[in-house]
Amino acid sequence: FKPAVSGAETWMEKFDGTWGNARYYANIPWSWARFIAMGNRRRRSSGFQLKLVSHPAPPLPLKMVSHPSPLQDESIQERWRRKRRKRREKKKRLVEKQSNTTVSNTTVHLLYATDYDAMPGLDASIRSVLKHASERVVIHHVGTEPLKPAIFSDVEFHPLADVHRIHNLTRFTNPHVSRHRSVRRLTSLANYVRFVMADMFPDVGKIMWIDADTIIRCDIVPFFRSALSTSNHTISARLMSGRPLSLKHIEEGETFNAGVMVVDLDRWRARNVTAKVEEWAASNANKMIYSYGSQPPLQLAIGDDFERMDTNWNVGGFGGNLNVTFPHCACLLHWNGARKYWLDDGRYKDLVDSTYAPCKSGLEKRREKNKEILDQKKKRNESNVAALK
Repeated sequence: FKPAVSGAETWMEKFDGTWGNARYYANIPWSWARFIAMGNRRRRSSGFQLKLVSHPAPPLPLKMVSHPSPLQDESIQERWRRKRRKRREKKKRLVEKQSNTTVSNTTVHLLYATDYDAMPGLDASIRSVLKHASERVVIHHVGTEPLKPAIFSDVEFHPLADVHRIHNLTRFTNPHVSRHRSVRRLTSLANYVRFVMADMFPDVGKIMWIDADTIIRCDIVPFFRSALSTSNHTISARLMSGRPLSLKHIEEGETFNAGVMVVDLDRWRARNVTAKVEEWAASNANKMIYSYGSQPPLQLAIGDDFERMDTNWNVGGFGGNLNVTFPHCACLLHWNGARKYWLDDGRYKDLVDSTYAPCKSGLEKRREKNKEILDQKKKRNESNVAALK
């Protein structure tokens, strides 16, 4: 034991040679260390040979040299947000890649079916499509007579008589329609062409059915390609606000307007929709299940399994209702009803050449509303200052 050094300030200086100090073990004579090692040696062994060799420290490999990373200072929340953002971008790229391969190369096919009475509406509807289309569209017309070939050279004409002879359209007709004089126009065979379009065009995967009493006011190509691209439904059509009168005897449920619809013909064939429509039409012929024309059997065959179409692509009621209101960004106006715009007693004739205005986003609407509020406050402040004077 070595006594403490007088005048020492630190613990190391006070207890320089004691067993509690590291220097005590560092200054042990090697003879003593050899004695301790020999005491711990195994029996019948020559003991331990202590050999001290000093080697220089090896250089640090280049791969072990680390540089500070900006990610070392990020918090757990930031790391979580970064990983979530990375996954979201990867999913977006995958969706864009799939859409580019399956949707962008899809040819736009449109189908009209009319008789002689609806030819004026067909002429105006096709003109409106071609006016706004961003690229070539294939238009099929099933009717009693073709349009003027000099003007509508790209329209493919299919005689209604030939379609009826091949596909027997009378199997879908409703024998009870004749009881309603106001809807006798629904007995035209052109209304039932929509049920056999999957058989008419076996090589077409997707098509859009458009009634002739419509006016298109914007580009139909992007809408056609986006419809049914993210769902597994057979058709895309507008949801009807109420239960139609023709289905008042059927159980309640949501249904659609079949005057404007995008149809996936591959799914239509796989799900055998034509046979289902024929079954409903045959059941209705035996016992009246629905009234009126060609939409009820398709509505019953599809049921609730349809994609809800953007309401701006089928704004209807112009052929029968009064005081119809619609947004300026409506892309398709539908004169469903008896008062077509080309007739003498037609309604809303001024909307045929109406101007389309893009819909405002939610941010733009909020900005306009905030501006109105600020203007009102400014007017009130000015009136209060004028009253004080």
